[in-house]
Amino acid sequence: MGKEEAEAYKKEGNRLFAEHRYQDAIKEYSTAIIKDPEERIYYTNRALCYSKLEQYNNVISDTRKAIDLDNTTVKAYYLLGQALIEKKQHTEALNKLKTAYELAIQQRVKYVNDILQALLTARKRKWDDQEAARLERESALLQYVKSLVEAERQRQLQVAGDDEEKIDEINYLTDEQETKIQKVFEQSKENLMRREIPDAYLDKISFNIMHDPVFTPDGFTYERQSLLDHFARNGNVDPITGRPCAEKDLIPNRSLKEAIEDFLKENGWAADY
Repeated sequence: MGKEEAEAYKKEGNRLFAEHRYQDAIKEYSTAIIKDPEERIYYTNRALCYSKLEQYNNVISDTRKAIDLDNTTVKAYYLLGQALIEKKQHTEALNKLKTAYELAIQQRVKYVNDILQALLTARKRKWDDQEAARLERESALLQYVKSLVEAERQRQLQVAGDDEEKIDEINYLTDEQETKIQKVFEQSKENLMRREIPDAYLDKISFNIMHDPVFTPDGFTYERQSLLDHFARNGNVDPITGRPCAEKDLIPNRSLKEAIEDFLKENGWAADY
């Protein structure tokens, strides 16, 4: 009886969700959970409502519970990964979304491309955070160096005493040093603004920049070794479409390979992305 009642509340929750009445839907899913707390679908449905309302702590709580009940549920890992991105917990977000992506491929889930985009977003957000931290460290270092230069100016001025010609020389040389230091800082900011890798250069399996990109018959491009590893794990199918695909069907994407090589020549940092 409890399960039947719970399903009725879930059905009503689904209806309300379709009408974008998320708070009302949450009440129905919550009642379903009370009636049957072991059904993970009620938690993922409620988590989706919380996600629409941007209540990410609740999303995290519900999806973790759903995963405890069923650790193969793609939807739970997907929603959890998205919520963790919003909470700036990018390393864990990447791990959860990678699990969602692998499960989605195995289960032939239709929204695998959405999971792929979420993964790329998590990767970029993590990189952005690392770059912001790098810039902050560089800024602190440069300010420290400038303070040392300024302290040296004061020391030299004390030694110069009332010698105006010497004072002018000291100030000129010190100002020139500080200008050079400032230019280094500004160059750092410019480099930060340029540090973005086009999505087309990233492998859709490992999410690393590709070095040997190949086409599948369905027109998707992957890193060759990532695709071979995928074949070994999941059989000879395209990871996104699930259609038959074997090593003999792969075609080198030479134009993309050349574009990536040119990009790496100008952006050596991208090799560690």
